[in-house]
Amino acid sequence: MSSNTGNMIIALLAGAVVGAGIGILLAPDKGSVTRQKLKDGVDKSKGDLMDKYHELAQLLHRKAENAGENISEFLDNAISSGIHEKDELISLLEEKLELLKKGAKKAAATAK
Repeated sequence: MSSNTGNMIIALLAGAVVGAGIGILLAPDKGSVTRQKLKDGVDKSKGDLMDKYHELAQLLHRKAENAGENISEFLDNAISSGIHEKDELISLLEEKLELLKKGAKKAAATAK
């Protein structure tokens, strides 16, 4: 799920909540019925958002696992390709670590 998809889902859910709220407020029901409908709508939206949050958390977890596999693959390839200079290998690892840090920051910012 890209950050645009996540943002689109959040925007759609927010639009649905606002639309439902306006629809309920304009409905010709008694106040107690309207309040109950609002409460039910908020509870449902809260549940939907929690579901999306858990889905996103699982996706991030899978991506982190894949990143770990990619690092292992990278090390295997680096060693088999003849990179014997430890300073060169350390430099490459530091570059990969920076890329991972940037990716983690971007993922955390997207999740907010």
